[in-house]
Amino acid sequence: MKKITALIALTLISACSTSVHKTPSTTDTYNYVDIWQSSPTLTPSDEAFGRAFEDTLTFISTQADARTVDWTALNNALYFLRAYSYKGDLDAIKESQLVALSSQLQALIERVEDAPKAQQQRFLEHYAVTLYRLLDTPELYDEAPQWLENTLNTIAKEQTQASLEGDYALWESYRALGFLAFSARDNEQLAQSISSDARLRQVLLKSIARGDWQQAHALWVLGYVHQLLAQEQQQLLDTQVWQALTKAESDKTQQQTLFSSIYLVNSFRGKSSCHDTFKGQCLEIDIDQALPINHECSERLFIRATSLDAEQLAYSCNRLTAQEEDFHTLLDTQYQPVANDHNQALRVVIFDQYADYNRYGQLLFDINTNNGGMYIEGTPSDPNNQATFYTFRAFWLEDANKVWNLNHEYVHYLDGRFNKYGGFGHFPAQLVWWSEGLAELVAKGKHNPKAYKAIAETPTSERPTLTEIFDTSYADSSRQIYQWSYLAIRYLAEQDLNGLRQLQQHLKGDFYQGYADTLAQLAAQHEDGFTAFLDNYPATEENAEDKAKHKINKLYRYLYRDYLMPKHLSYDEQHRHLF
Repeated sequence: MKKITALIALTLISACSTSVHKTPSTTDTYNYVDIWQSSPTLTPSDEAFGRAFEDTLTFISTQADARTVDWTALNNALYFLRAYSYKGDLDAIKESQLVALSSQLQALIERVEDAPKAQQQRFLEHYAVTLYRLLDTPELYDEAPQWLENTLNTIAKEQTQASLEGDYALWESYRALGFLAFSARDNEQLAQSISSDARLRQVLLKSIARGDWQQAHALWVLGYVHQLLAQEQQQLLDTQVWQALTKAESDKTQQQTLFSSIYLVNSFRGKSSCHDTFKGQCLEIDIDQALPINHECSERLFIRATSLDAEQLAYSCNRLTAQEEDFHTLLDTQYQPVANDHNQALRVVIFDQYADYNRYGQLLFDINTNNGGMYIEGTPSDPNNQATFYTFRAFWLEDANKVWNLNHEYVHYLDGRFNKYGGFGHFPAQLVWWSEGLAELVAKGKHNPKAYKAIAETPTSERPTLTEIFDTSYADSSRQIYQWSYLAIRYLAEQDLNGLRQLQQHLKGDFYQGYADTLAQLAAQHEDGFTAFLDNYPATEENAEDKAKHKINKLYRYLYRDYLMPKHLSYDEQHRHLF
């Protein structure tokens, strides 16, 4: 199941607040209680909330079969499902329940024209939300063609009179298409359903002519769809999007802005594409407008940022410089850089949001932004080279000072400057565990709850050996790359610091064979010790948050773009999903 950054008003069905288990009927009243407003720590029991979910599914089933649908009660029930998708136990939902729900919604959407206008729009809104909150799972992708048809019908239908209810339904329909297209990148069946649906592209291209917020959303979705198409179809879509923009009522500057900063960047293309394939179709970005803050932390470090204030800049500078001593002490670098390295200062580029990183990172710096930030070492032997770390503020956290992966990525700079000869990729293999494990250790020290979790959740027989960790590549799992590499580096730092420093000396001296031979020796020497280290890893590092029984179910936090949010659509009592 997919997950999203949000808080929602947790809702309960009054019929399930008693100890009596009763099947809801059309006369039941669905009462919605904002748990966070009354008590931020209050959560329902698993039994009561699960029973409410089952009763809601039963009620929806009766409505699908009913001669007359109670649209008000039905839409309240669907709003409860939205709440459950955030706060309920998604693992407890049976595949058969979701299959039945999809079928029942299909039966109801075929009758939605019988509902009062406002209830029609509310149902279509709920339908779209239910698609991406509950039904977007590989077990149900056989249903995807029907989902797409229904969602496209909502978007394609001309509104005789604009309404707030209608715009909410349209907004969620665009979002459902975008989120499904994003999910399709990892599922061939869903990708085939979307890429083979010619009507999908036609409807979205037509939406471009509508202008305003619908135009931007259509371009965003088409950017995601572009990644699923064959090359010939991609080229055709590029042409069609530009033609649609030129036909819309907008000037050349607006056309270029929309084409490059929404469509191109959301298909993960940027500056080089603008200068080559799409010359004259992109708006040139001024770095001083996108990143007006230019702050020097030290001779070795300066920050370009969107809007950090003095306190936030000082906080970021202090966090970075404070860990330098730990790094140099651990590896006994004597503060001496490797030979032929001219990366004397690191540039840290900090955007306010992932959306800005996605847009300006590609259009200004031509980097791939399909990630959570990155360090580009460049060619350190070039005197004009500028090593840069690209990142953004952790916009989903309450801490306004938090910059995502800031300390981790700074270690990559220090590692390249003081440990490893040459640029990225200079050594042929067995460097991923070193680079990522070292960055995690220096950045997090001995507090790494995810490492504890990796040990706790992996059966002893399935834990990677030191040899396997040393062979880690970027094709391996995130857990292998970061948590297991951290554990290997930490073990050596605590149990064989001289061995760890010997590896560093080989890398610094550009002696790869010595590095590889020492790795093999360390693996043979310490395999049993590493096993014991894992068995006795301190349970005090368990993350209290991971122990929490009730957590918000989230989607991938980078799915939606904050600049797309229509200004007239607010999060209110009936739309309680926050980003």
